[in-house]
Order: sequence, then structure tokens, then C-alpha cells
Amino acid sequence: MHPYESRLLHAIDEIRESPFCDVMYEEIGPGGTGRNPAGIFELMARDGFPLTEKIKEAYFPYRFMSVHWNSTDPELPLVGDFKVMNISASSEEGLRNLDDHAWYESDKALLSELSILDDASRGGSGQLTTMRFLPGVSSPEIWYLDRFHTFVKLDMDYRDYLDNLIITKGVIGWQYLFADVSLGADEFGNTLDDLRTMLRVFPEEFPNHDYAPLLERLEARL
Repeated sequence: MHPYESRLLHAIDEIRESPFCDVMYEEIGPGGTGRNPAGIFELMARDGFPLTEKIKEAYFPYRFMSVHWNSTDPELPLVGDFKVMNISASSEEGLRNLDDHAWYESDKALLSELSILDDASRGGSGQLTTMRFLPGVSSPEIWYLDRFHTFVKLDMDYRDYLDNLIITKGVIGWQYLFADVSLGADEFGNTLDDLRTMLRVFPEEFPNHDYAPLLERLEARL
């Protein structure tokens, strides 16, 4: 079993087994344990995307892994939602229906270069995390699009994204901890509340993970 296959499956088990999380939906996409990704990486390199070894190590053999959960405590309302793609599937999954929204033409040029990494729309939030695969670039940029149709570049790569998805369990808005934004602004009020709840509850709920770096990131953005 590939290391990140094992880690993601374990994270899903943690969600399922936690009394704090009520799983509303769960799905593992097509694929299978034991698949050798060397041919996939060679094909991507021939197509102009020579991935770093760090990103190759984060490969998992299923097209996607997906979970949507709600908190069981009405006093601590949280929602987690992710449908994270493996690196090959993400490179093939471009954004659709760009003309359905009032993007500036300059925005459309960037958005046309993005492909879906993580779709958090099942819970009704509408967020997408995307990657920007540019020819010859070995580590695609990570961009976060929210339900207000704004987007921001994240300070992380694909493997970093999986590492933090595993820790945050897909709590809506966790990506803003890696964005150059002020979470104290009014527009982030609900997101800030959710992140504070996550960082208060999760260290006790999931004690095998270190939440101190995320707390530092939150404080740095206030």
C-alpha cells in the first residue's frame, strides 16, 4: 500500500470512528492498491509536467477519496467536506462553465489553466481547491476558489495539501490558513469561528496529530 493511500484511508477511519463526526457521505473512487505509478509519472513528464520527487511520494492509486461529515454537537457546528483527487486525475479535471459566472476576462485566463484538486461542494459550500499545471513546472501551484467566486493562491504544494487535509479532516475553509488573507476581516467571520472551533476541539478529538502549526498560522492572520 502506498504511504499516502494508507494515511488518507486512516484519516477517513478517524472521521468515521470519531463521536464528534457524523458521516453523511463517503466514497472511494476507482483504482486499486498496488498500482505502480511510474508509468503515470513518465506520461505526465512527456506531456510537460515533470513532477518533483516530493509530489510523486504523495501518490495514491484511487482516482479520488471523498467524505462529507457534520459535527454531532449542535453547540460546536462544524462541517467537513472533501473529494480529493490523485495527482493524475487532477491534471485531467479542468474547471467547467466559466462563462456562467461574472469573471473578469483576465480572471478567465488564469481559471482556464486550473484543474480540480479537491471538490468540497457536496456539503453545499461550493469551494474548490485547484492546481495550475504549467508546462515544464515540476510543482503545480495550488489555488483556492470559494463560494463567492473569489480565488487565492495557497502557500503549499500538492503533498503539503494532503498532509493538512489529513489533519483538518476537510473542515470548510481550512485552506485560508495557507493564504495571504486577514481572517479578522468581516467577510471571514464564519470561517474564523469554524477554524477556532476546529483548533479547540481537534487536539483532544484527534490527539495523534499536531495542531500547533495551524494555530500559529491562524494567529498570524488575525
